[in-house]
This record gives sequence, structure tokens and C-alpha cells, in this order.
Amino acid sequence: MLKKLILSISLIMCLILVFSYAAFGEWQKSRMSSPDDFEGYLKSIHFADEKIGYAVGDYGIILTTGDSGRSWQKLQNPRNDDLWDVHFIDKNTGWACGANGAVLFTGNGGKSWKPQSTLAQVPLYGIFFFDKNVGWALGANSTVLVTQNGGSSWTPISGGRGAAAVGEGDPGLWEACFLTERKGWVVGESGTIRVTEDGGKTWVDQKSGTDSNLSGVDFVNETTGWVVGEGGVVLHTSDGGETWTTQAMNMGLENDWIRGVDFISDKEGIAVGDYGNILHTTDGGETWKVEASGKQQGGVKDAFYGVSFPSSKVAFAAGEWGTILKYEK
Repeated sequence: MLKKLILSISLIMCLILVFSYAAFGEWQKSRMSSPDDFEGYLKSIHFADEKIGYAVGDYGIILTTGDSGRSWQKLQNPRNDDLWDVHFIDKNTGWACGANGAVLFTGNGGKSWKPQSTLAQVPLYGIFFFDKNVGWALGANSTVLVTQNGGSSWTPISGGRGAAAVGEGDPGLWEACFLTERKGWVVGESGTIRVTEDGGKTWVDQKSGTDSNLSGVDFVNETTGWVVGEGGVVLHTSDGGETWTTQAMNMGLENDWIRGVDFISDKEGIAVGDYGNILHTTDGGETWKVEASGKQQGGVKDAFYGVSFPSSKVAFAAGEWGTILKYEK
């Protein structure tokens, strides 16, 4: 009887390990840098599919991979402005934004990048395109720009100011997420969350319940989304932002900054931040697992600024000193 009980317990433990591995994979080094190679930070990473991805950062660096992160190549950039964000709508067509109002465009998978004129002199922290024509760029002092022609021209819109009339004291906006040409959200400093239902012509403030700076936002549908930020903040909404509730509490992240978030479904998502923290949920954020951390023995201590989760099988995190980690199930 005792032997049968021990065998039953052993079988149950094995099944738990198997299903845990199925839900949570492993993070491995995809790219590690040295001061001789790149002394800056990677601020954003975006994958068009499981194999083709791009990362941008300080000094105008642009990296690309075509083999799911096994190797990374530097791409030529006509400007050396620090880059804060990158967004691709397919494997060839993408934009990057950064310091001094910089916006770059490529239509050939990064082989060449063309500067686009925004007339903005403020840093642009976030860029998002719904399709090859309609996109938004946002940045310091609540600046929001919109284009209807792929960036050939950019126009300041309500809720943000262009360089000629940037107001003092307006919260910086750091990231955007649009589900349609009309409906989207932006997040930024001092707990700012705003929603638009007319493509950005008008914006409505949503009550985040926090004064922390917010740097990441992702929605999977018109009701379900997440926002992350300073002080270990992870917020969730199931009603389109009418109300926001706090997740990932009591995890010892109060002194950390969660800088980026990406969900592949309404259940599974990854958030990344300071001290090499990588959080993973498979139940819509009801529970979060610290999958990697510089606070753990042998963990990467570099801060991660960007995350891309192109499929349920792979994900990537990018951050300090050009470090990129890859997650695989």
C-alpha cells in the first residue's frame, strides 16, 4: 500500500512538472553585448513573426534577426538620434521613433531607412501603426502626432501638441495601443491613461488609481487590457478602461519599474522591467510568475525595456547593454 501511495505521488509530481513546463518555458541568451560592441540600451523590440524581428535603442542602433534570434545584425541608420520605439505591420514595413522628433521608415525589411519629417523637436517615445497608412507617434509634453499616409506627413492632433506649441508640465506619453483606426489608448507620466474613439481627435482620461509613471500598454480586444509602470505597477481592465484593478501585488516589486508588456491572448502575457525581472501569466494576470530576475542567483541583472510575444511558443526581451533574451517552450 505504501509503495503504491509513493508511486501515485511520484506520478502526480511528474505530471505537475510536465504541465508546468508546457505553460512556462525557459529564457536563454539571444544576444549579449560588450562595451566594445554597444554601450547603450535597447529600448524596444518588435517581431513581425516568430523569426523576423527588430530592436532599437541608444545612438540610433537598429538590430535585426531573420532566424528567431540565433543571430543579430546591425542595420544602417541615416540618423544617430536615440531611438525609443519600433513597430512593424509586416516583415518589411516598419517605423521607429526617438529623440528630436525623429521618425524613420523602412519598406524593405530595414535594408534602408528614410527619415520622415514630423516638425516636432521633442522626444517621441512611442509609435504605433494600424496599417500601412494610419499611425500615431507620441512623446514629451503630451505630444501626439497622426499620419494618414504612412508617415509622408505628420499632423499634431487634439490631446497633444507639435513642436511649435509644446506646453510645460503636460505629462509625457510613452506608449500607444490601437485596436482599430479609431479606438486606442495611450499611457504616460503620473498615472496617465487616455482613450480615443475617433482616431485621436479627442481623448478621455481614464482613472488609473495611481500616480506612478506608466510605460507599457497592451489590449487584446476592446474590453481587455493591461498597463505597467513604475513601482511594480501592473493594472488590468475588463471593461475597456472604465475601471482598472491592480495585479501582481505582494511580489516584492514595489521598488522596481515594470517597463513593457505584451499579451498573446486574453490569458497569456509577459511583462519585463528593472533588475532583469520577467513576469509571465497564463490566467489573464490573476497570478504572475517571476520567470527570471537579476535578484535570483545567476540571473541577468540588466533592466529590460521592451518585450515582444509573437506567438505562444517564443518571446523576446531587450534592454541594457544590448542584451536580448529569448523565451521558448
